[in-house]
Amino acid sequence: MKDRSLFKNRLPALVMDDADRILEMLGPMPADVLAAMVDYGLSDTEIGRYYDLPHDMITTLRDYWGIVGNP
Repeated sequence: MKDRSLFKNRLPALVMDDADRILEMLGPMPADVLAAMVDYGLSDTEIGRYYDLPHDMITTLRDYWGIVGNP
């Protein structure tokens, strides 16, 4: 299983304020929440709108955690 920690291998574009915001919006298991939302068939834009996060942040996180979107 791939390590889905927000902090172990920080993304260059992910600053601590972003990490705090992600944890606040998605909860303590953000990768699992994001994977579930993708499994529900939601796009990055829809997920971002739902959680009040920029869609490009959702895309970056999904790419980082290896969460593949639905075609």
